[in-house]
Amino acid sequence: MNRIKKAVFGVLVAGLAFGFSAFTTVKRQSILTYYKTDMTFINANDPRGYKYYSDDRCESEGNLCSANWNIGTNPTPSEGDALPALGVTFIANTITDGHFE
Repeated sequence: MNRIKKAVFGVLVAGLAFGFSAFTTVKRQSILTYYKTDMTFINANDPRGYKYYSDDRCESEGNLCSANWNIGTNPTPSEGDALPALGVTFIANTITDGHFE
């Protein structure tokens, strides 16, 4: 009888641990800042013309320097990588004024 109680208690503890971890798992957001390097595509929400750089590349004076994009399941970019054409979402109200350095 004592073994059964220990087994039931073990299953209960394992179930609680699993249930707790399901609610505390943090989903990683893939929101990155991309810089507008080609003003041929002037719309802020047009992914063409954007490139990734890890540091701030915005200089004062200008219309559009950078914006944040959720790149979804696309791989993490390297310096100078273009914004992927598919699977990306423009994040509204994240535009930084200025021009690309």
